[in-house]
Amino acid sequence: MKTKKKMVALGMSLMILCGSLASVSAYVYVPGTQYQTVTHKDIPAWGYHSFDTYYGSKKATTGYFATFHKTHGDAALGNFAEIITSGKTARSNMIGIPEGKTVLSEEHSCSKGTVYFTAVGSHSLEPSNTCDVNLKFSADNLR
Repeated sequence: MKTKKKMVALGMSLMILCGSLASVSAYVYVPGTQYQTVTHKDIPAWGYHSFDTYYGSKKATTGYFATFHKTHGDAALGNFAEIITSGKTARSNMIGIPEGKTVLSEEHSCSKGTVYFTAVGSHSLEPSNTCDVNLKFSADNLR
């Protein structure tokens, strides 16, 4: 009887562990036919990047362009954005994202049905590492 109780306890522990690991790696996405909204906080200075792999956009078409629309940014010299995979591999060109304007970025190796995320970088001469960016994006062309 003791062995059976130990096996049940071990099984329950494994289920709890697997459940908590699955919840840590979860993400939220919208279809590429809509904008996803994401905030990048404290973007590193001197041209470095902030990555977000929680808020995603699921590519809905076979087109070759992603859409970015920055609604707020603190950086004096502007910001740059690109589409990335969950493994932080770039899947579009890194482009300047002026505040209040919608811009397109050419994608490479993107597949319909895949969820993509964003990386936002600072200008290579930007001295501040406390800049934030509010961004709407889509893995598809919404222009």
